[in-house]
Order: sequence, then C-alpha cells, then structure tokens
Amino acid sequence: MPTTTIAYRATVGLLWTLVLWHSWECRGLFVDGSAFLVQIARREWFFDFYNPRLYAMIVGQVPIITAVFLGVTDLHLLAQLLSLGLFAVPTALYHLALLRVKDDPVLLAALLAVIGVVFMTTSFFIVGEYNTAYAIGIAVAVRLVTARELTVADGAFLVAVGLLGIRAYEVMLYLGPLLAAMILWTVYRIPVRPIVATILYMIASLAFLGGLWVAADSLIHPFSQDHLSRTAATALDAWQNVQFDLAMGAALVISGWAVLRPQDLSGRRPYVFAGIFLLLLALSPLLVLTDSLVRPHAKSQYTARSIAGLVIATVIILMWLYTSSFGTRFAALAALRRPDVSRRMLAFGCLMVIAVMPSNIYLTLEWRSYLETVRSIVRNNSGVVPFESTPLARRPLETLVESWILPSQSLALRSKRTDGIIAPPRNFNSWQPFPPAEPYPLGHYMWRD
Repeated sequence: MPTTTIAYRATVGLLWTLVLWHSWECRGLFVDGSAFLVQIARREWFFDFYNPRLYAMIVGQVPIITAVFLGVTDLHLLAQLLSLGLFAVPTALYHLALLRVKDDPVLLAALLAVIGVVFMTTSFFIVGEYNTAYAIGIAVAVRLVTARELTVADGAFLVAVGLLGIRAYEVMLYLGPLLAAMILWTVYRIPVRPIVATILYMIASLAFLGGLWVAADSLIHPFSQDHLSRTAATALDAWQNVQFDLAMGAALVISGWAVLRPQDLSGRRPYVFAGIFLLLLALSPLLVLTDSLVRPHAKSQYTARSIAGLVIATVIILMWLYTSSFGTRFAALAALRRPDVSRRMLAFGCLMVIAVMPSNIYLTLEWRSYLETVRSIVRNNSGVVPFESTPLARRPLETLVESWILPSQSLALRSKRTDGIIAPPRNFNSWQPFPPAEPYPLGHYMWRD
C-alpha cells in the first residue's frame, strides 16, 4: 500500500512532467488552440472573444503574451508557451489541492479519483476553460473542508480564485452557489472569526455568486443561437469517451459498493471488480489495432465535459459530507474513516491515475504524428491544398481532423509565406476564420523548427 507521502509526491511529479511534455508537443494547438495561436500572433494581444469565460482565457495566455511582448516571433515556441499556460493553470490548482490533503488518505484518494476520472480523460481539449473551472472547484472545496480556522492566507486565496471563477465557465451555474454555500458554512462552523479573514471569506462567497450570475446570463443570452443545442447534443455523446467511461465505471463500482455493503470496503472484492474497468482502461490503446471506432479518441474527450462537471460537484459534496459531523450518519462515509479502508481507497486512487496513463501517452504520440503530418503537407506545398489529397483524409489521422480549423493550423505551421494552406473537406460549408486562399497576414511570425 502506498503511503500518503508517496502518493502525493508521485502524483505531483507526474502532473508537472505531463505539463512539460504536453507543452513540448504543442498539445494546446488541438482544435481551437490553433485559432488562438493565430489570433494572438495577428493581434499581438490576448485572444479574448467570449466575456463569460474571459478571466480563464486570459490567465492561460499570460506566458505566450509575455513572450510576444519580449519580441518572440517563433510560432513553434509560442505554441509551446500557449500550451504551457493552458496546462499549468489547472495543474497548479490541483497541485495546491493535493498539498492541502497530502496527509489525509481519503481526501487524497478523492483527488486522485478526480484527476484520473475527469482531468486526465477530458483535458486533451485543454483550451477549454472548463478545465480551469473544475480545478477551481476542487481547490476551493478542499481548502474549505480542511479549514480548522479562518486565516487571511486562506481568505486571500479564496478571493483570488473566486474572482477568476466569475468569468471561467458556464459550470459556475451550479459550482458557484455550491462553493459560496461552503464558504458561508465554514464561517458559521468556526467560532473564532478574525475580522480581516472573515471579510475576505465573505468577499469570496460574493465572487462565486457573481460567477453564478455571469453563467446564468451566458445561458440566457448564449454565444450563438445554436450554442445550447450543440452543447446538449455533445453531452449526449459522452459515451464516446472510452477513457471517461471506463474510469467512471471503476468509480461507480466502488461508490455503489460503499452504499450497499460498506463493510466490504476493507476486503479485496470491491476493488477486484472495479479493477476490471481499470485493466480495460489501461489496455484501451490496443483497440486501435481493430477497425472499430470504439477506442481512445482525442476529440471524444470534449464530449464528456458536461457530465464531468456533475462528477466534480458530486465529489465536492461527498468531501463536504465526509468531513462534517453529519457525514458520520452515513455508513459508507463512516467506513472510510477506518485505517484499513482508507489505505485501500488511497491505493485504488493511485491505480486510477496509473490506468489512464497508457491512453494519455498514446493520444499524445498520435497528436505528435498528426502535427508532423500537417507540418510536412504545409511545407511541401504551396497555395490551397485539397484536404482529400492529403494523408489527413485517411485513418488514423482523420480522427484528429476538425474541418474548420485546418486553415488556421496550416497558417500556424507555415515557415514562409509561400507555404500551403490545407482547405477543409469539399462538403464543408460551415463557418471558418478565413478563406483558405486568403490567409491572415502574420507578418514576421513564422514556425521555426
């Protein structure tokens, strides 16, 4: 059984290693990220097109904007810095949460489950601000459930992330009031209330309620007429995310067993049954050897983002109950307080993170192959390149293609103005940032190997 120290240090080391590797591989360019890079180079400023998510957008772009101000014109380096900013923000928040619970095996296991079930299975689309919103929710909840006194340091942290959460993502529609309620409960349950710390806590609660207001307004006045319908349709496709399905299956087995037979959590049986899902998850990259579309897909990670938000909210509520006196009334939560059970839960949380790693590695290597192929096509052609004449039109690379982004990806990867621009498929008739034959002028910004 791993100790809490080993589990904490190994997880933090793994997360930051992945940040560096994913940044090196420019994973931030996946889908919308390429458009972000082009627009930042074109404007030499933040790409801040959507007010309800403005703050999460801006904070992730700080590294690339800093480099632009310093005169960096290498789009390759800028792509790596954009990726670094996008990955580092949620990772830093998860790191702070892990640090807070590093000595509590049950809460540490819960965080490992969140990282394995949600973050590692939905963050290939790292440009999505939901990654930051979910990390905010976990970081705040952990700080509140472990609070023994009201401190200025904690209050300042809550205010900072609360302000960030005002314009982070629509998920604040329910995370906002949940976190605000937890803050108020924390102030209520701790009898000693220093004036400065208490004021900071109250300001933070108002900030999260502000996030609720912004999220509600964004749903009442959506970004586009079909924004809500497309989001709902995407949520129904969450089953396509094999990684999320299998990780969630393992979590549900343990959760269901805890509710029905909590006394069994001290034995092996629940973990053996749940481990079947983790074994399948670890072996899931082998599905690429078949002709089936049921396999890890980078694009399918985006489909589970809405359900993942409900998972985050559920974990937050369970942590709240577990650490409260009210939680002792539930047999399942009471069982977790037993040392033998908590050790097994921690070990299983570690296994959840380990099991998702093979598919994460595979998808990142597949992305590297895709980006190198696009780079080769752009460099070896000029003018508009028909999509159908490229290797991108064939499997497995076609699974990474998002039609509207092809011209932007091509433009970002050009090393000279005469390099080619890949056109979307012939039957594509939806919106795209610019016509392939009339790319944005990026001046001295070029991709340098």
